Amino acid sequence: MYSFGVLVSTPFRAIFNSFRRPKEYPWFRTGFFFLVGLILLSTVFGLFRLVFHYFYHQPMIGPFLVTRMFSLAFMSFLFMLVYSNIMTSLSSHYLSKDLHLLMAMPIRPITVFMAKSVEAVIGSSWMVVMMCIPLYAAYGYVRHAELSFYLLAMLTTVPFLLIPAAFSMSLTTGLMYIFPARRMRELMMLLGTLIFMTVVVVFRLMEPEKLMTPKDETQIFEFMKSLAAPSAPYLPSAWAGKAVVAANSVGLDPWSYWFNTGLLWVVAILMWIVCYFVARATYLGAWRTSNESMGVRKSLRRAAKWLPEKAGPYFALLLKDIRVFIREPAQWGQVLLLGALILIYVFNLSKIPSDVSKGLKSLLFFLNLGFIGLIMTAVAARFLFPLVSLEGGTMAVLRRAPITMEKYLWVRWMGGIIPLLLLAMTLVGFSIPILDVDLFMGVIATLTMVGMTLAVSGLAVGCGAAFARFHITNPEEIITSPGGFIYMGLSMFYIVLVLFLEAQPVRIYYWAMMFKREMPGWGPSVAAFSAVALLTVLCVIIPIKKGARLLEKREL
Repeated sequence: MYSFGVLVSTPFRAIFNSFRRPKEYPWFRTGFFFLVGLILLSTVFGLFRLVFHYFYHQPMIGPFLVTRMFSLAFMSFLFMLVYSNIMTSLSSHYLSKDLHLLMAMPIRPITVFMAKSVEAVIGSSWMVVMMCIPLYAAYGYVRHAELSFYLLAMLTTVPFLLIPAAFSMSLTTGLMYIFPARRMRELMMLLGTLIFMTVVVVFRLMEPEKLMTPKDETQIFEFMKSLAAPSAPYLPSAWAGKAVVAANSVGLDPWSYWFNTGLLWVVAILMWIVCYFVARATYLGAWRTSNESMGVRKSLRRAAKWLPEKAGPYFALLLKDIRVFIREPAQWGQVLLLGALILIYVFNLSKIPSDVSKGLKSLLFFLNLGFIGLIMTAVAARFLFPLVSLEGGTMAVLRRAPITMEKYLWVRWMGGIIPLLLLAMTLVGFSIPILDVDLFMGVIATLTMVGMTLAVSGLAVGCGAAFARFHITNPEEIITSPGGFIYMGLSMFYIVLVLFLEAQPVRIYYWAMMFKREMPGWGPSVAAFSAVALLTVLCVIIPIKKGARLLEKREL
């Protein structure tokens, strides 16, 4: 029991010790994330408050809609928790760097498992807790709930979080007998991406904005009725939804609250007892199996084996990236998400009213170029920015290879712009016929997106090299680093500046078309587009050259 307490308290002691060294603690980044989180929570609270207020003003069906909404919310949370706990359990129980040390110490494996389980539950559940806070606060605000409602609601939430955690960790331990830990994590990432993509697309195609402007009250009822299928009464999500709604009137209907909450606690305790005995019997063997499957990834070995002997160092780098990408299931999910993004983007454009004037559609299309540019920035941040950091220890080998760091970055850039250009042209190509823009705006949009893609890719590769972090293997941690924020800021500044420079010639052209006059001279337009072209070239060349110099001087 003492060992368990020490292992559980170690991460919290590390956090506490970081506060004791204020000069080394990243206060700016923490404050920034806190501010962004506060804004997001306030926005979610406002949306939920409007929804609850609107529902309770609907006669007869209002309480039913609220109950249905809570059931759907908790069902979404349930699937999120199952997936998140599986991924977190794989990292905590099998891929954590301190497991080799812990397994060599005089500590029982089940103690290590349970201590890591506490860490996994916190790591996988904090996002759901943060979503529950504005959900409960909005419901309590509309219903004028007392403090006891929030306490009873949290008493229900705790077992709801523990049930999927116990189930996921038991399942993960069993699956580790069959699949390697890293491959299992990649397959789960692909599966989770597919589920998320399907849910987002289906939800968007249902057009939930009709709830805000219904033609009649029966439209809301029909919308919620269409969501009644997944309300399985035997799932913990249904029990939690009923309990939270009943927590506000526990004095009038105590049976509904205490029965569902008690059921949650009983199931949670039983699930963790089963998880304990399963882990005690199988965890050590599962960890050994995962440990034996570590090392050089099979995909990397095959990629190196299949490289052409006379391909040349630069082509070899490009071909190696292609081979690794094909054999990494985690990357496929990103491509599927891009497909879902294109589908939702085209669907939103198609919903623009047909009676909107052509001039207004052209204006919307021009402003929409900024949105497409932001999509390119996000995609480049996920695929191109971490490329240099993900080289890890192999960067020392590349430094000794017969290639220069500048040409190495140019190869990275050239390999990344092809898929990004395809994505950008796809979005622009779908937008032109839907918004029915003229030839001038179509040419301007195409050339602008080509330039934005080149510049955003150059910034991503250059900043990724300048702020490379070779000891981190998770792309998400690389993207959220200070270098990632600098790259995002530079890319957004470039996009805004391009739209600002192009706004004047576009305005002059449509002003002349509207009043059927000739263009007052092409001089300002040529100057504006020349400035955009020069800015694009600088955003490609300078970051790559600067990143290459920093890579050459950096100590590995």
